[in-house]
Amino acid sequence: MNVNGKHYRTIWVNETDPRVIQAIDQRFLPHKFVIEDLRTVDAVAVAIRDMHVRGAGLIGAAAGYGMYLAALYAPQDDGFDEYISIASNKLKATRPTAVNLAWAVDKQLEAMKEAETPEQKIHVAFDTANKIASSDVTSCKQIGEYGLALIEAISKQKQGKTVHILTHCNAGWLAFVDYGSATAPVYAAFEKGIDVHVWVDETRPRNQGSSLTAWELGQHKVPHTIIPDNVGGHLMQHGMVDIVIVGTDRTTYTGDVANKIGTYLKALAAFDNHIPFYVALPSSSFDWNIKDGIKEIPIEERGAEEVKYMEGLCDGEIKKILLTPAESNATNFGFDVTPARLVTGLITERGICKANKESILSLFPERKNDIQEGYIKFYCHWIKTAPVPADQLKEIITYRDLLYSKRLIGVYPNGVGFGNISIRSGKAFIITGSATGQYPASNEEHYAVVVDYNLKQNSLTCTGPLKASSESLSHAVIYESSPDTNAVIHIHHMPTWQSLTDKVPTTAPGVTYGTPEMAEEIKRLFRETNVAQEKILVMGGHEEGIITFGKTLEEANRILLDHIINT
Repeated sequence: MNVNGKHYRTIWVNETDPRVIQAIDQRFLPHKFVIEDLRTVDAVAVAIRDMHVRGAGLIGAAAGYGMYLAALYAPQDDGFDEYISIASNKLKATRPTAVNLAWAVDKQLEAMKEAETPEQKIHVAFDTANKIASSDVTSCKQIGEYGLALIEAISKQKQGKTVHILTHCNAGWLAFVDYGSATAPVYAAFEKGIDVHVWVDETRPRNQGSSLTAWELGQHKVPHTIIPDNVGGHLMQHGMVDIVIVGTDRTTYTGDVANKIGTYLKALAAFDNHIPFYVALPSSSFDWNIKDGIKEIPIEERGAEEVKYMEGLCDGEIKKILLTPAESNATNFGFDVTPARLVTGLITERGICKANKESILSLFPERKNDIQEGYIKFYCHWIKTAPVPADQLKEIITYRDLLYSKRLIGVYPNGVGFGNISIRSGKAFIITGSATGQYPASNEEHYAVVVDYNLKQNSLTCTGPLKASSESLSHAVIYESSPDTNAVIHIHHMPTWQSLTDKVPTTAPGVTYGTPEMAEEIKRLFRETNVAQEKILVMGGHEEGIITFGKTLEEANRILLDHIINT
């Protein structure tokens, strides 16, 4: 896309110094065009968190370059990998809703694992970062080509009269590396000579629509009109909108769409007025781990000052003013979730599909095996690696298979597995993988390593040949709360569960398994009860679920069997 007639990407490598990443600092738009130099991973983290750069694709590209900068300045010895791990967690923590961020970081981690020396890893990280950025450009261009057909059809139906497109927030080239997602079909139609006009929602409280989308459309000479956020419904009622196209920061494999706050209301208005509502996204914005967007997508809550204050150009200077009573509180949710039933279709780099699992997988059949329905409820950053060597798993395999033989770990008739077991391994822990309850005898292919987790983001990072168990968050907080614990066992046994409920430390009955709420409940038990001494707890909201733990697997197993025998 062009700025004053010159082509720019939103982020790029400095032509004379590859140790410097340059990006358009979007905080100053539309009044100033500022290019920021990013020299460290910390600078990239600040740029993402404080929205110098923003938008799904651009956040991903920035994270990719951030990992490259981390590799560039990491210790060139045995401390390299630990430094990179810390950097990856720092970047992931900046914006929890945008799935492209974690996708790009994990892509870098996976790529660097294939290299041997720090020097080779730096080279791989640089190459991977550039590939992430270029892939984003290619995907957005293809989205534009597929979306063009929708606008062309409306133009023909209207016999060449103006096609009115409504968009929310900024899913333009400023939100990606080039072209954009929601705006890509608009630019393609405009270049083809189709008469288009864009209604641009201002998009409070950061006003990305009125400041960014309007600016880039203006740079490209596309006709547009800025409207207050609540005008869209009125325009639709009076036949002044032909199609709505928005972007997304995360879309589930079932078609639920997380996007800038206010998108849901636009979808409701479009549905009520029989206006097509499309979401444009590259495949990197799909979340293949989450089924129910409303329940499972983490929604970022930003500072109240963004609601209470507004910035703008005054007397030649950018100034901030207070809009509200100084003492008033303000809440600032950054995103909402539009359920799939309100979405007409998804425009991707592979074509247009319906907002449902079957249609999405028809375009991306290779992702079918990534979906493990009914098991994992957290966002799992899985880095597929070789299994842990068998000699390190001998003890956990022995106890796991013993528990299976006693029907304390297994699988229900409906195919859903139950029970899991883990052991501490340095700063990480090894745990049975998701959906492994069906195997009478386990082996190294059935275990994962959990290397990091974040309850606030409902996320977890694991490595190995498969994803970690759905109860990994519960295991993680036990290891965190009890430094002496080196083994955790979770089994199902109805008689013991019924006998021990509320007689030993018990989680609240309304809290379900595999959720950050369950993990927080377990942390509460460590604060408020003697669970650290009893080393057993009942999961009140997870029928049959019991957890024991100890310094060794032998201790955790003995505590469990003693209670079962007493029952």
